[in-house]
Amino acid sequence: MYLHTMKILSISGLLLLILYSPLIAQTWLTPFEKSNGTKTATYQEVLDFYNRLAINFPKQMKQAKPLNTPTHLPPIYILGAAKDSPAITLLINNAIHAGEPDGVDACMLLVRDIAVGNYKLPPFIRLIIVPVFNSAGVLQRGSFSRANQNGPDEYGFRANGQYLDLNRDFMKADAPETRELQNWLCQERVDIFIDNHVSDGADYQHLITLLVSQHNKMQKPIDELVSNDMVPQLYQLMKEKKYDLCPYVNHFSETPEQGWQAFYDPPRFASGFANLLNCIPMVVETHMLKPFKERVEATFSFLKCTITYASMHQKQIANAHLHADQLMQQQTKFYLNYACDTTAYDWITFKGYESGHKPSEISGQDRLYYDRSRPFTKQVKFYNQFKPIDSVIAPSAYIVPAAFVNKEVERFQLLLNQNYFNEQVLRDTSILVEVYEISSFSTVKNPYEGHYLHYDTKVKKMLKPMKIHAGDYIFRLNNAPLQSGSLLKRYLIETFEPMAPDSWFNWNGCDAVLQQKEGYSDYVFEDMAATYLKAHPELQSELAALKAHDEAFAKNGAAQLNWVYKHSPWYETGVNIYPVYRWNY
Repeated sequence: MYLHTMKILSISGLLLLILYSPLIAQTWLTPFEKSNGTKTATYQEVLDFYNRLAINFPKQMKQAKPLNTPTHLPPIYILGAAKDSPAITLLINNAIHAGEPDGVDACMLLVRDIAVGNYKLPPFIRLIIVPVFNSAGVLQRGSFSRANQNGPDEYGFRANGQYLDLNRDFMKADAPETRELQNWLCQERVDIFIDNHVSDGADYQHLITLLVSQHNKMQKPIDELVSNDMVPQLYQLMKEKKYDLCPYVNHFSETPEQGWQAFYDPPRFASGFANLLNCIPMVVETHMLKPFKERVEATFSFLKCTITYASMHQKQIANAHLHADQLMQQQTKFYLNYACDTTAYDWITFKGYESGHKPSEISGQDRLYYDRSRPFTKQVKFYNQFKPIDSVIAPSAYIVPAAFVNKEVERFQLLLNQNYFNEQVLRDTSILVEVYEISSFSTVKNPYEGHYLHYDTKVKKMLKPMKIHAGDYIFRLNNAPLQSGSLLKRYLIETFEPMAPDSWFNWNGCDAVLQQKEGYSDYVFEDMAATYLKAHPELQSELAALKAHDEAFAKNGAAQLNWVYKHSPWYETGVNIYPVYRWNY
């Protein structure tokens, strides 16, 4: 049972607790507790439990109103301090992968204990609980989709109703659930974001591991607070509860005792998206092979440890968040892509199991196995430094054609929901802007989360006057409040710079511009091209130089004619031209 004894402040309070605790305990037992830790609550049981709590304890918790209409999230519940107070806001998200329900049941215990008075929520703490993020996945209940997972008896499925992995959706925003949570993260100006998961991969002794969003991408005040104080103290607080935390074991091939690179979370992930907002994002990863009961207990303990830390460091967290926003407003240079620095590492304590190989009963070939009778504790290398490999200077604003925004209005919903971004061009005009021509890119061979994702995108930047039309959208980078909502400057850059890993371009937002729409018949254009070259001797000289230096090109008449076409006024101006313009004023 998870009703924990609170400090009794008076004799009368003690008597009341003695008289009523058995009744309260029986009334508010969760399905997890009733099954002795073998079952996770069903979708309907989760909703009924939270609704009953909200009705019976209206002073302790309330159901929040949806930010989008209609909402596609189950009800969200808020506990603790008011939004306009100097509180630290923690948003706890559960079941983004619905087959990983540990956080669902841990949060039911946490919210229940707060409501009935068995756990006192510290002052200046505001909790926002998403009981079940992937509701469609939770409803796809079964016992076999998580082949490597030790319980519960039944659980949900990883994908949502669109068969999307929602933890890859936080920039393309295909799912309505994603768009709703994006708004909660932004409009509530969340300080700490916790996403509850269950790990996969290697076997080891640690019951719970922690993935902190890549610290090199954080603003300096957040990075310093997280790396130098918050993470070490969370490790210590969990150790006092008999849990040995370890960085998320990002290792999926052979055994991890040689060390591993930290998980890099671009903004397609919920944690990576929250990182863009100067939030502190953490992903709890309990170990798949540990019993479900123990995993839920560990998640429950981590949530309370985080609340304890936040309450003890309320001013430091608030100041770091505000300072980070101020720095971002002044920042001009932004990094887009990162690579692990394999020369820099920390030594960490890892508790694993000895491993070996033996013949497979399926194939007869060697297979890996772990020997739990031979545990070990070793110091291993943890590579947690990532270096930027490119950068961009932020413009004053991005101008996006209305045709593209209207076509994908749901994807742009996050920006359009902010009043300070609802700015449109009033009349047709011409503006001197920076324009990108897409020089090259690669594309995945198989669909990835519903898209043929581009990567390794290269551009050529040009300064030229462009026609801007009435109704086109202007997104100014510093148009955001510092305290009433999240600063979206870095989100805009990661969205509209095509080289960014999860940019609008890379997620196929404007693939149509990559296809040439007009062409020519060779026999017609041959005479036109010859006439044009005679009138432009400098172009004729460039063509001659190309032929002299490229034997294959010199032998290919069609390629030469096409080269002339692309350098002539008949070639269309829109192909490969990125339709989002950078405006500096």
